[in-house]
Amino acid sequence: MEKESKYSVWTASEEFYELEEELFKKATQLAEKKDSYELARMLVVIDKEVYKYEEEARRLRLTGELDLDVYRELISSYNGIRQKIFKLINENKLSNDVSRLFKLMRFSNEVAGLYLAGYLQELDSQGATV
Repeated sequence: MEKESKYSVWTASEEFYELEEELFKKATQLAEKKDSYELARMLVVIDKEVYKYEEEARRLRLTGELDLDVYRELISSYNGIRQKIFKLINENKLSNDVSRLFKLMRFSNEVAGLYLAGYLQELDSQGATV
């Protein structure tokens, strides 16, 4: 029987790097188009993804299966991309609009069932460039 390879901090970091590049590219395109609505929506979806990881971490901690280093790497990575997007928003003078929209969207039905993978697919289906 072959031993299953363990998901490591390195694996988490490598996987997130690709996601981070894609998110930042799309965020840059949205900022250039001054699309505050989609930028706010992106931030809401990222927050939902972090919440999903936090829920899973609680479950894994209770069963003694949580790899704290991997969890910290994932959360740190999501916080890092969030900070980069906020910086981009500020540089493009969109912070007030994005902030208002973010607060309205956080608990709206529009993003209730939407998670990061689905959101990125949705953006891709809108066109090669956002």
